[in-house]
Amino acid sequence: MKAKHLVLCFTFLALAQNPGFISAKILTSPPEVAGWYFRAVSGYPAAIAFEPVVLFKNGEYFDIGEEPLELLDIRASKASRPKAWGTWKKTGDTFYLTGSDGKSYDYKLGAGNWFPAYAYTGSIKLKRSYEKVSGGDYGNGTNALVINKINFVDDTHFTQGTNGGISTPNAAAWKKSGSAGTYRINGNTIEFNISGKVVKKSFALGAMGSPAHATNTIIFIGGDAYTDTE
Repeated sequence: MKAKHLVLCFTFLALAQNPGFISAKILTSPPEVAGWYFRAVSGYPAAIAFEPVVLFKNGEYFDIGEEPLELLDIRASKASRPKAWGTWKKTGDTFYLTGSDGKSYDYKLGAGNWFPAYAYTGSIKLKRSYEKVSGGDYGNGTNALVINKINFVDDTHFTQGTNGGISTPNAAAWKKSGSAGTYRINGNTIEFNISGKVVKKSFALGAMGSPAHATNTIIFIGGDAYTDTE
């Protein structure tokens, strides 16, 4: 028997003895992507925020988070982040998204709450500096502010830092941290290497203009929106 036939036989034998292999390795992988978008949402304490959303061709959608799609385990994600999943359909120019709670919301391109997001191809260079600001007034005299900054020094090196603080009527505290390393971007995945530790996160470019086109003034890293500081 030829070597290729032997490999096939051993493969089928392994699958037969361990059928869970199929569901664990294949069925948990993300389905084919229909498109990347981001939506404007309101919430507390921030007045408005932007969230990246991936629409799958099987009719599901996913509020993208830290991990890139290439590392996404659907079964584990639905168990740990059930509210990030839902279904979608499109009628005309309007997208209808129904969350896990059964509530539906409609979004339309050009209406100010729904925008396309784009993979990185290298044709648009990143700005040098971006930041994400979060926090606000939580009531009872409690205020918090966190500023995350990332600087793309060149095509391969970056620095990042976080300034965060909280104040109450009786006390205040502030913390600052930073790190540096190398990075590379492939499509919708950004890979950071800090002192030999590699971390992959989801990535997308935002959009601007009419008709909408990719821009480097807003980017999404790990599901969070960063705006340029230039």
